[in-house]
Amino acid sequence: MKIKDILPFFRKLAPEENQSSWDNCGVQIAAALEETDKVAVCLEPTPEMVDKCLDWGAGAILTHHPLYMKPKPLDSTGMYWEVVRSVMNAGAVLYSAHTSLDTRPGGPAFWLGQDLGLTDTRFLEVEHSATPIEVSFHVNEPIERETANVWANHAGIHSVSQSNAGEVRVICDESAWGEIASGIEFSLGKRPLFYIRSLTGPRSDVGFGEVGTLPEPMQWEDFADKLAELTGCEVFSFSGKQPETVTRVAYCGGSGSSLVGKAAKAGADVLVTGDVKYHGAVETPICLVDVGHFSLEEEMMRRFAAELDGELDGVEVKFFQGVDPFQFHVKQ
Repeated sequence: MKIKDILPFFRKLAPEENQSSWDNCGVQIAAALEETDKVAVCLEPTPEMVDKCLDWGAGAILTHHPLYMKPKPLDSTGMYWEVVRSVMNAGAVLYSAHTSLDTRPGGPAFWLGQDLGLTDTRFLEVEHSATPIEVSFHVNEPIERETANVWANHAGIHSVSQSNAGEVRVICDESAWGEIASGIEFSLGKRPLFYIRSLTGPRSDVGFGEVGTLPEPMQWEDFADKLAELTGCEVFSFSGKQPETVTRVAYCGGSGSSLVGKAAKAGADVLVTGDVKYHGAVETPICLVDVGHFSLEEEMMRRFAAELDGELDGVEVKFFQGVDPFQFHVKQ
């Protein structure tokens, strides 16, 4: 499959327009290859992991964490230089789905809430909000049903209608309008005069983390055991007051301890995340559980690989399991 035809599937499942302003999602290193039949998915673009993917024969490597946040010069050796060298020598493409994946509603970043069966869920922090736009234009002849159906079935279109006076009205997502406009122009053989206005609703949100209610309250020990089972963490730390029972749960993959105040305001008994710092642990208003940066995001990428495998025909998708960089010493 041509790599230029694979990249749109990455962008469909992790829309780049949803990324945070500080982030660097998308192509990290462009491909010299035109085609590949193997896509590797992993959490971290370390030299060791990238070499494993390339040794397998991957022509496309999709990671969660970006290779860089800001462009770097190749003026010294190191992890960054080694990855660039390996990927460019292989002619492969390196792609990052970072906050573009973290914020996708219902995506694999929200696997913990799904496995816990949380209900009445909402984002802990909204990153972007958008409302549809209304586009109207006039055509002299009635739009044929077949043409209207083609327009209506385009991703991002909510409705298509035409009045008796010939005015066509399209409700669509603003992010999809450019492609939709091109399709309309192609169908009509000309570009009509479009009148566009923003609507006040319905609002579509993307964001980080989630808070929701368990199907039934759980005793703390039972909840802790369930969390250990789901994350694979036999040992994890927590701070703040230990609740007797857990009813409402907040979580955020990666480094989400800064959301503890919003979790508390949302009525959460506990926030599950990673990378908790000392002062955050001291000052937390609710129970703050640190299962590590690795566990939640490693499972997210495993599920993302399975999702991508279902989208790509004729291409083998393989998840490469990572290694938690933190190790524990237990005194014997």
